[in-house]
Amino acid sequence: MNNIFNNMLKGGAFAIASLAMFAACSDDHFDVVAQGDADKTLWENIKANPNLSQFADIMSRTTLLKSENDKSAVLKLSELIDQNQSFTMVAPVNGSFDYQAWADTLAKAELLRANSETEREGRNLMYLACNQFGLNHLARFSYNLEQNQTVRLLNGKNVQSIPGTFNEVPMTGDKIIGCNGQLYLLNGINPFAYNLYDYLAADKELSDINDYIKDPAIDTETFSESLSMAGSLNENGDMVYIDSVFQHQNELLDQLGVDIENEDSCYIALIPTNTGWAEALDKLNAIYKYGSSYCYGWDGTAFSYNTKRGTALKFDNDSLQGAKAREAIITNMFFEPYRMGFESKKSREILSYMETADSLISSTRTIFYNSAAVEGERNMHQNPAFDGAEIVDASNGYVVKLPHYNFDPSYVWVKDISFQPSEMAGYHTVYTNNCTSSTGETINLTSANYNEYREATDDEGNPILDDEGNPVYTGIEGTVEDNYYQYYGIQNNSTAMIIDFRLPEVLSADYKIALTLVPTNINYDQVPEEQQADFTENLCFYAEVLDDAEVSGGQVKFAYEQTDGKSDSNKDGATIIPVMKGVTTITLFDKFHFDKCFKDVPCPTGETFPRLRITVPKGGGRNKVSYAPLNIVKVICEPYRAE
Repeated sequence: MNNIFNNMLKGGAFAIASLAMFAACSDDHFDVVAQGDADKTLWENIKANPNLSQFADIMSRTTLLKSENDKSAVLKLSELIDQNQSFTMVAPVNGSFDYQAWADTLAKAELLRANSETEREGRNLMYLACNQFGLNHLARFSYNLEQNQTVRLLNGKNVQSIPGTFNEVPMTGDKIIGCNGQLYLLNGINPFAYNLYDYLAADKELSDINDYIKDPAIDTETFSESLSMAGSLNENGDMVYIDSVFQHQNELLDQLGVDIENEDSCYIALIPTNTGWAEALDKLNAIYKYGSSYCYGWDGTAFSYNTKRGTALKFDNDSLQGAKAREAIITNMFFEPYRMGFESKKSREILSYMETADSLISSTRTIFYNSAAVEGERNMHQNPAFDGAEIVDASNGYVVKLPHYNFDPSYVWVKDISFQPSEMAGYHTVYTNNCTSSTGETINLTSANYNEYREATDDEGNPILDDEGNPVYTGIEGTVEDNYYQYYGIQNNSTAMIIDFRLPEVLSADYKIALTLVPTNINYDQVPEEQQADFTENLCFYAEVLDDAEVSGGQVKFAYEQTDGKSDSNKDGATIIPVMKGVTTITLFDKFHFDKCFKDVPCPTGETFPRLRITVPKGGGRNKVSYAPLNIVKVICEPYRAE
């Protein structure tokens, strides 16, 4: 990736003091207990150390808030570490951190809290100082930082300590052992790492996405009476809670099943900046372009829609388009290491893998294909989506900031909807006319009926060789997927045969549409072995795409290549295809554009979809040519991807 670097947010909080509700709530509860009789507590040792006077001032002025909604808190952090409990504290020495920024933050918080109209803003600011500074240097229980340790701080962050450094910050001096814990000195502040959820609010370049995800309509906090600790009734008869617990919900993220606030989780978040967000919306709006109305409620008996265009379904198509575009981007921003074969923990190896992986799977199981991948060169080419990406090290993963949205929708959202008509024939084949079976006949090629491609042998089983001594082959060349195809026989050659295939959930995008066919003599049950040598068939058909109102999106014509010099009126203007000798894929439309999106259309009943129509014309020409039935292995409708 270009310009990849760690961007741990360090220093004071004053520059971001206006940001509210940053950090995730900790589950730890702090109870005041009776002081012990030991010689010196952590707080007494801190006060006695002249090199920690700045740190001591911050601790004595910071109120311990368990959440932004903790209105009843009065205990100072200095009082907490003066109690008969077990702690490990790391303290930055004087001059190694921006003391004035934190002192100013606390002064502003105290001033705002004194006014009822600004009390909440002041409380949020005090919580920021408590969570990002005070509790970011304090751990419950005793840790030996002279050994490799993963330390869980009281703000829920997990940091790594190795001998001589704490979270990559050098230690200085000797540890100080007190009656309620151990004190280590740091030559610098322990950098606070936002989790992914909080980082969205901390980075102004991501404000557009943050505003969408944190919309109050979907991002809420609810007071939990059952989890809160009741105190006593006030003079108005209302319960005053000693410990108020609020539960956070985000309707969008909760539906995704991702918990980007969880400090113990690990996600890699591919998040476009405000510029990239605008580019992403342009791309996704283009493929989620809805019509103003749709016919819907397909009636498989009547072969028509129950409702007609213009009166059937009307909705705010622009609103739906914007909602679906945003949903597609937001719900596919998060990636988990285990889906890439890694352990569910942070690792630079994951980032290196993502840069060149042929494909990535998001938390919602959407596959992101690398548009630069080359067949046969696995995981070797940099994904253009990561050009200019900037990596931010979060506490529970990484944020990959995308300055531009270089994902090609045809490699992500435009899905391959190819199918074999033999599978769920009644679903895929929605209409036929003049066909021997309403949904075609499913043919299974077996060892008994499969005219498979093979070396020819004589009556004695010896290989037949050509004049140059090479083996002669017989049978139908090529591979039939799953050994199944759908046979559409013509009932009456004097009438055209029509077959309509359902094309479900197409987007307003470009698709390549093709058919994979086999000749009838692939099947001994239809063309016995003794008739194979003299067997010929003439293939001719039209292909077109009909929308929900049966408006044709263009018609193409295919006809067999005549070798006998005889004329055929249906050949004129057709794309000539040779007589099939094997499994053959014929491209009907190299680049067909659907003008409107058919995915997630809010139909009251049933569904709506376009159709691929294949028409075999009636027998014609001067020689009354009869046309071959269609043996369709696969209908291909896949994203068009420019070379």
